[in-house]
Amino acid sequence: MQMDRTAFKQQSVREAAEHQSTYRAMSIQEKAESFQYLMSVAFGFFGKSWPKMDKNCFSSSKRL
Repeated sequence: MQMDRTAFKQQSVREAAEHQSTYRAMSIQEKAESFQYLMSVAFGFFGKSWPKMDKNCFSSSKRL
């Protein structure tokens, strides 16, 4: 899954700093919803369910 870099515009440091007051005023639930929305837009699954994790990339082993 690739991130869609065209979904967002590049901001200056000043523009990005202006968002801090907004996020600081949000509750944990509102921050979580914002995160979910931004991730869905960035990775192109907006309006769909969250994709399943590809567990083939990971492995486990026992330590002796």
